[in-house]
Amino acid sequence: MTVLLLIAGCDLFRTRDAEPPDSGRGSWETPRVPMDVLDNMSSALFERNTVNYLRSFGVEAFVFEADPVALARDATLGDWTYDDESQHAAKLFSEGTLPSDSLFYVVFAGAEETILGDSAEIHVDYDLTAGVALAGVPHRVAGRADFYLQMGREGYWQITRWRDNRTEDVSTWSDFKSLVR
Repeated sequence: MTVLLLIAGCDLFRTRDAEPPDSGRGSWETPRVPMDVLDNMSSALFERNTVNYLRSFGVEAFVFEADPVALARDATLGDWTYDDESQHAAKLFSEGTLPSDSLFYVVFAGAEETILGDSAEIHVDYDLTAGVALAGVPHRVAGRADFYLQMGREGYWQITRWRDNRTEDVSTWSDFKSLVR
């Protein structure tokens, strides 16, 4: 009986306050090797976590190089920086763009990795599936990404340059970025 009174009086069963959605939690792991960055990026996309997604990129030195076909259609892709990536992620992860009940994930395959001191290159095929609710935005994009990484000030790897390449007769990540802004 005394145990019952103690349990009823403690805060053990009280719910805690929810954390803000942009807390950066989730499955992000410190990227100690370059491939960890792609794992974190994949997880952040799946979890729709803007903070963790953006942690994959160097804030001061990030450049996205669009696929030439997509760039010919949308010249604004030519000067894509961290700020553009941040705006894209905010738009992409909003409920009006990507409903919470829709599929969203990327598969990276066939990675070729080269590490040279504090810099690295990863060349990888990607296949992104996104149940975007915007008209005209493809639900599947695919291609080859060339990621150039540097060891950041915090001691972990970050993408400083991302070059997108068309490999199939489907839309690329560049096309996707152009349409979701």
